[in-house]
Amino acid sequence: MTLTDWDISWVYGLFAIGMALLFGGGNLLVEGSSKIARVLKIHPIIVGLTIVALGTSMPEFLVSMTAAIQEKPDVALGNIIGSNVSNIALILGVSALCRPMSVHLKLLKFEIPLVIGISLFFWIICMNGTLGRLEGLLLTAGFAAYIYIIISKAKAEKAANAHNEAFNPIKSERKKIALYSIYTVLGMICLTFGADWIVNSASEISRRQGVSELTLGLTIVALGTSLPELATSLTAALKKEGDISIGNIIGSNIFNMMAIAGPSAFVNPLPVADELIYNHLPIMLGLTVLLYPILKTGRVISRFEGAILLLCYFIIMTFWII
Repeated sequence: MTLTDWDISWVYGLFAIGMALLFGGGNLLVEGSSKIARVLKIHPIIVGLTIVALGTSMPEFLVSMTAAIQEKPDVALGNIIGSNVSNIALILGVSALCRPMSVHLKLLKFEIPLVIGISLFFWIICMNGTLGRLEGLLLTAGFAAYIYIIISKAKAEKAANAHNEAFNPIKSERKKIALYSIYTVLGMICLTFGADWIVNSASEISRRQGVSELTLGLTIVALGTSLPELATSLTAALKKEGDISIGNIIGSNIFNMMAIAGPSAFVNPLPVADELIYNHLPIMLGLTVLLYPILKTGRVISRFEGAILLLCYFIIMTFWII
């Protein structure tokens, strides 16, 4: 798609349509995948960490992968880092302000230390100035191992509860699964078109307005691709399903660094700007570390803590834009 001859208002319009497709497609994908999981009676924590997290992260995946293929590493990496910051500071902050969320002990024992460790590892492998194919392969393999562990635990839990409840979906439930599968496919189609339009229009906007692709990726593009996480986590928090809300954010951040950056770098090695190494990645890591004491305090994210996270988001965005 060539936008060079387009009027700038039409380019902004294409960007807005791409965002709308990401939001709508993400919602369809989450709606379909999460309800399939519920019909199959998968634990909410597992749903949040895997199916919902993967669904809401598809916009980031498609945007970063498209940017990597088109040799726009600042958009690809800026989108990943900015999305992780938005997930923690903006989305958890807003969700906790609307309704305080209880924290499952499982997250504190395994997922939170894991996401902190992955964030540190991600920063370290970026320090040589390039996220190459080997690093991409390591990240992708690490994510496959993580999913294997999660699924193994889910199977073990299901087997342990088998004597209490047998699952045999009735005909009406099988019809629901078919309907939710259609939602999932439609969501993927919307996300594919939306990602392509956002990357192309964002690149053209940055060229014409003198805004760097890195800044655009860290802020507007990252916020746009995080809209599904925002909608899902906020809805889950309001419905008193904090496990899905928090699990969605932690799972999405793990997915962003391993299953998005990994394949993107494997397809096309990504040069890492010094600004990312010495500024943006340390901020992302520091915010991730801050999440542990916030979640551990009373095992509840209170409204006050939500306000702190939201304040951190606005300070970071201001710092990055100026």
